[in-house]
Amino acid sequence: MVISLCMSFIGCQAAHRADGFYPVADIPENQIEGKAIVKTKDFECIVLDTITDLNEIVITGKLKPHKIKTFADATERRIGKRIGFVYKDSVITAPTVNCRIESGTFQINSKDQKLILEIFSSLKKDMR
Repeated sequence: MVISLCMSFIGCQAAHRADGFYPVADIPENQIEGKAIVKTKDFECIVLDTITDLNEIVITGKLKPHKIKTFADATERRIGKRIGFVYKDSVITAPTVNCRIESGTFQINSKDQKLILEIFSSLKKDMR
């Protein structure tokens, strides 16, 4: 009896998603729609920046060269839809894509400064 309860519980757990950018639905809000477009291991560099007018800290980054076309193609397919940055299985930010992004640059923002600093620290460790 105990074994079947454990097996049932394990079967119901959602799989952990790698941190990165994913397609995100509008309805239900912030539902991740499929596989990662790029993962944090695909980040070449990141820096902390500020948006003075909003008193907000942001992470600005660039993808590794071999992932830039993947990201550009995905952003083109998502024009008018959302792409979100997922960290620890939660959507942190998910803007609507307005055009193809060919530069391979990205920005991660949140009004929660503590969370942005945590993400930045985690990304820096992953990039070593």
